[in-house]
Amino acid sequence: MLWTAEDAVSFAEHHIAVWNRLDPHEIVELYAENVELTSPFAEQVVGTPVVRGRDGLRDYFGRAVGANPGLRFEIVDVLRGLDGITLYMRGVGGRLVADVLVVNADGLIEKVSAYYSCSPS
Repeated sequence: MLWTAEDAVSFAEHHIAVWNRLDPHEIVELYAENVELTSPFAEQVVGTPVVRGRDGLRDYFGRAVGANPGLRFEIVDVLRGLDGITLYMRGVGGRLVADVLVVNADGLIEKVSAYYSCSPS
């Protein structure tokens, strides 16, 4: 899929709106069944930096949301590529985060690589 700027921003805004409702069951619907997520934060929450499948994500997201009930994401910028987008945003405690999202033909996220700022917020 060739992402237009409008498509990328619309996808990002929907993604963040769903996340900010903090419902892990709703959040996982954004992802493909065979999704793979890599994140140093996942290792802290579920003991592994790589989480696979919707069930794995549901567990990870449920724990992360439970530990951060005031969690809220704010988009800083959206970058578009050929097969997905990168969300540059503020997350827990205002920390900068970049999520690289590979999106399949059905509009579901099949791969996530999360990167966190090394600087304090």
